[in-house]
Amino acid sequence: MKLVGYADRLSVRAGEDVTFHLSSEHGEVRPEIVRLRRPGSPRHQSRLAEETVAADLPDLLTGRPQATTSGSYVAAAVGRSLDELGLALWFQPTLPGDDHRPLAALGDVVLEVSGSGLRLRRGSHVIVELTVAVEERVWAFVSATVDRIGTARLALHRPGREIRAATVQTGPVHLDAPVLLLGSDGKRAGGLGRTFNGKVARPVVAATAWPESTTVALAAGADPLRLLSAATSVLDLGADPAGAWVPDLGELTSGAEVRHLPGRGVPGPFWTGAEADFRNAPAEFDALHLHEDDLADAGWEPDLTWTVPASLPTGVYALKVAAGDDIDRIPFVVTPAEHRAPVLVVLPTWTYLAYANWRTYAEYEEVRVGIYGERREPDQRDRWLAGHPEFGRSLYDVHTDGSGVFHSTWRRPIVNLRPDYFTPSTRGFRHFAQDLQLLAWLDDRGEDYAVVTDDEVEREGAALLGRYRVVLTGSHPEYCSAGMLDSYLAYTRTGGRLMYLGGNGFYQITARHPGHPDSVEIRRGHAGVATWVSDPGEEHLSATGERGGLWRMRGRAPNVLAGVGFTAQGHDRASGYRRSEASTDPAVSWVFDGVKAGAGEPFGDEGPGLGGAAGDELDRADRTLGTPPEAVVLASSEGHSEKIVLVPEEIDHGYAPPPSGVHPKVRADIVLFGREGGGAVFSVGSIAWSTAMTHNGGDNDTSRVTANVLDRFRDSAGPILGPGA
Repeated sequence: MKLVGYADRLSVRAGEDVTFHLSSEHGEVRPEIVRLRRPGSPRHQSRLAEETVAADLPDLLTGRPQATTSGSYVAAAVGRSLDELGLALWFQPTLPGDDHRPLAALGDVVLEVSGSGLRLRRGSHVIVELTVAVEERVWAFVSATVDRIGTARLALHRPGREIRAATVQTGPVHLDAPVLLLGSDGKRAGGLGRTFNGKVARPVVAATAWPESTTVALAAGADPLRLLSAATSVLDLGADPAGAWVPDLGELTSGAEVRHLPGRGVPGPFWTGAEADFRNAPAEFDALHLHEDDLADAGWEPDLTWTVPASLPTGVYALKVAAGDDIDRIPFVVTPAEHRAPVLVVLPTWTYLAYANWRTYAEYEEVRVGIYGERREPDQRDRWLAGHPEFGRSLYDVHTDGSGVFHSTWRRPIVNLRPDYFTPSTRGFRHFAQDLQLLAWLDDRGEDYAVVTDDEVEREGAALLGRYRVVLTGSHPEYCSAGMLDSYLAYTRTGGRLMYLGGNGFYQITARHPGHPDSVEIRRGHAGVATWVSDPGEEHLSATGERGGLWRMRGRAPNVLAGVGFTAQGHDRASGYRRSEASTDPAVSWVFDGVKAGAGEPFGDEGPGLGGAAGDELDRADRTLGTPPEAVVLASSEGHSEKIVLVPEEIDHGYAPPPSGVHPKVRADIVLFGREGGGAVFSVGSIAWSTAMTHNGGDNDTSRVTANVLDRFRDSAGPILGPGA
């Protein structure tokens, strides 16, 4: 891609500023603001619709390439000059290789490690080295000292193993107020960082060289401040895992910045296993897991800041930049300056973040042929992304060392967050582009609505939702916080009407990262659909301390809020629904006004992409998981293939063999229920639903059902249906 960019935020209130960062191989770039009305591209066989917005932008911007260097590390300023030094830390390599990677640096004095040993160098000159095999995922303690006369000593301590050490005579070392780095030597030239892949813990830096007896004591866990003088740095890496700063218990620095979101709240070398929650044993969870492909901020210089007019209608917009045949559209949501509309659409931006720059389509293309039963060519942006790991990974990826990705940030180019992006798993639209289809459907109806994102719901909660008569979700609101769940529940319990127009929603425990509020964090735990699982002692989110994984495993299954919860997934084709007998009751039959299908008859078995309204990921009702007793199952999907499989938490346990053929739990249920005070919930149980709504220009039963519910939810002042109806 010769032209790509990102915004400093995904949502901005009308009247506020949004800033854009661009990288271009073209010398000049033409900018304009557009409102995105409908997704599409030639490959989708549908036209992308956008409207130019008067924005008073310059005719041309000067283009220049901008580089990103990924890789997490720690940085602190040393407040004095050094004529001798001591440096030590615990480390656990997770990707030892032939090249040396920096464990720590003081100015140009670097302690580094490879699969074949350790060395201390100054600049390009190696001072002292140890040739000893370094073991993957095994904790070890290393100490390096240089005294005033130039005696340098390097020692490696491994529990239960002999001490390996080397001593040489070198010249004196003078460092003038150097920068202290952990996991980096300060070289950042674009691309993957040349940083350490692994865990570091308990770093000690002193303005003096110490004897071997001190090294032995430090390796045994002794307090460095009792062994060494005041001119010592003891960075407390276990302090405030939610932050981006760690204090120094000594006096050599004023503390350190933790950069690019390494794993925190993870066990260190003295973890006993008695506690799994870092809050209960902070001294045992004092490690950072550094990765060469961690990224919190691409760090590009800004190119354009636009003040959104206070009168601009709420909706989804983009900075469209063009140069020659190259075009990029950088999306952002304009939230309302005043809340006047009766209908609110909440775009599931935390799910967009979870999938941001997901690399599997290009990296595992052949594997996916078996999943789909056919070849589906990835979007060309996926192929480009596979060659640019420095732009960070999705929460479905693993790092280069094989460990799971905890964090995802807005502050980088996200190439699959585009209105013309083609998703192979659905043969077309998914996530952001699919949710634009919902907005286009509302526009075609002339609906008066506002748009916000997960961020606004997280910040403003039920007070925001309560300003609207009806709240619509996007197609896949999978990632959410406890506060978001609380807000939706409070909204529906105080008269609000919620239309959950998707599948696999309200599923994964997620939190905004306080130290990097543009980022979210998860821990996969050991349940659910996952491409990685949490390592021992790493199930608790550093952002909040709460245990991660599925809300279902904490007694908050999606069924409690939405009446349905994730049950199955697959991407070969979608299906339709069959109406239930209960759907003919006059209390709920209005949902099917204008729909020819009667009880026991199918509908919704047509649509673009996967070919039906029930597909991609499916949710079903289950009272044992919290579906309210008064919830009416209006319809259930059928006709799924054996490629649509149960999610792991739904698989039956025990001695009884599973039923033959498609499991009865493989289905999507449409449910409707009321709450006291006039609140109500309507859920469709399928990600594919809103895509099917666009079939035949919106003239279809999936669309009619949605419109009937929206009209009733918006216009009815009384209860939607009575308890037990």
